[in-house]
Amino acid sequence: MFLTKKTLLTAFTVIAVTGCVTTTNDTEQLAKITNLESSLVASKTLTTQTKNELDSANMALKISEEKIIKLSMALEKSQKMAKTTKAIKNPKVTHIDDKTILGQSEWVYVSTVKENFKGRIDTGAATSSLNAVDIERFERDGEKWVRFNLTHAKGNKAEMIEAKIVRIAKITQSSKPGVETERPVVKLHVRIGDVAHLTEFTLTSRLHMEYPVLIGRTFMQDVVLVDVSKEYIFEKHQAPKKQ
Repeated sequence: MFLTKKTLLTAFTVIAVTGCVTTTNDTEQLAKITNLESSLVASKTLTTQTKNELDSANMALKISEEKIIKLSMALEKSQKMAKTTKAIKNPKVTHIDDKTILGQSEWVYVSTVKENFKGRIDTGAATSSLNAVDIERFERDGEKWVRFNLTHAKGNKAEMIEAKIVRIAKITQSSKPGVETERPVVKLHVRIGDVAHLTEFTLTSRLHMEYPVLIGRTFMQDVVLVDVSKEYIFEKHQAPKKQ
């Protein structure tokens, strides 16, 4: 009888212990599952939040790129304006792109006589004009030529020029309506700064004017910009010395 009671007591003890272990394991497993579910929910929430932030970042980036493009265009425009403004304000700037900047007055080098003369740059005149006194017309090899003196000031050395007449210009003076004056037109090679080419000149006396040479649009066309606030941007041209 004693053995039987002892055996039953042992068995009861084992069953009781086993039941406790099982309950403890179930509780731990349930806690782990709950933690995993919480982590999963938190992960999904974080993923959604991250996606929203990424979408916002992409939108901001797109807006920023558009702003950068607009700012770049505005900067380019501003730089061009600044370049033009600098050229107008700074007499040392002599070119904009492929065009030469001239002041309202410049030294005009006449290649035929190798001399510099004061010139007025006049965008309102179509053809250039040159002081000419003692004009004498003559023929050479069956063509009409003209001989004239380019000297402007009294007492200066006479600068005689001979040139072929390319046409005759008929000028109507505002002071004498209906009265036309014929003036010979010749082509001469002249230089202002780095602009040099043949251009037409109407011959007339300019002794009563300050400038012996007037430069018109035919000389300036497509190669010159005029800054009327400046004078003599370019120095006198010096012809190369013969060796």
